[in-house]
Amino acid sequence: MLAGLSAPAYAQDEAPVIVPPVTPWQVDFGENKCRAVRVFGEGDERTVLLLEQITPSDSPRWIMAGDVAERLNSGGDLTVQFGPGVGAFEMSAAKGTTLGDFGKAYRSFSIRKPDWDGRDGKKEDEADNLDDEADPTPGIPMLDIEEGASIEWVQFSRDKRAPQRLATGDLGQLFSVLNTCMTDLVGTWGVDVEAQQRRAKGPSPLNLSQIANRIQQYYPSRAERWGKQADLSIRMLVDENGAITDCRITNITIAEDFDDRACSEFKKVGKFEPAIDTDGKPMASFYASTILYRLN
Repeated sequence: MLAGLSAPAYAQDEAPVIVPPVTPWQVDFGENKCRAVRVFGEGDERTVLLLEQITPSDSPRWIMAGDVAERLNSGGDLTVQFGPGVGAFEMSAAKGTTLGDFGKAYRSFSIRKPDWDGRDGKKEDEADNLDDEADPTPGIPMLDIEEGASIEWVQFSRDKRAPQRLATGDLGQLFSVLNTCMTDLVGTWGVDVEAQQRRAKGPSPLNLSQIANRIQQYYPSRAERWGKQADLSIRMLVDENGAITDCRITNITIAEDFDDRACSEFKKVGKFEPAIDTDGKPMASFYASTILYRLN
């Protein structure tokens, strides 16, 4: 997917500012997610980096917040690199993104160039932008431990300011721990984990645009009135006939004023092509999506 992309050139020639870690990685085997957190820098110069997964994936989501985010708070697109092993990419920041006491934050769904780059739109649901192609390898998607081992730092830069580099160290072992966490998590969903290792293609929604249109018609009125936005993660179990047997809201950035309308709409009108195993037979599996509630 990235073969045709050229890495963005850095505008500045300054050496990166190295921000050392001040805590070890803390991994949370949560009820609905796997999350790793590390703090860099001291006192008022603290920056936090979170890597997390809510559903199996070959890349973790990430959030960076704190002093480094404040230093890069204005200007053009942000250049990000999980280096030296993963190529740099440019992204725009969602407006008003914060993380608790750390303040200003940047986030993305991937450590590589993501499909969604954080650009805001009007009352939009971005679920139909997700990739529904066949899974690249059979089984539950996992983080690439070798790719993790190729990462020694995460660097952020903007315009001509000096790049800010978080000295993460080798992430190979951390990716391995997150894979263990995700395997355990899938086992709590009511699916056969062993059977999922034979999954060749996950469930595919057949009418995602219809569902997206229905969801965006019901932007919560109170949230709209107060200009609130949210990222909602949704997970469904889909049987071998393509029927939804369970739907859960697994994560939402702003819980108040947002409800389970997305699950209701999927259950009402959602149509799925079931997952396929390595023998080409339909099988029960899971499907996950992210819905972005956005206002201008």
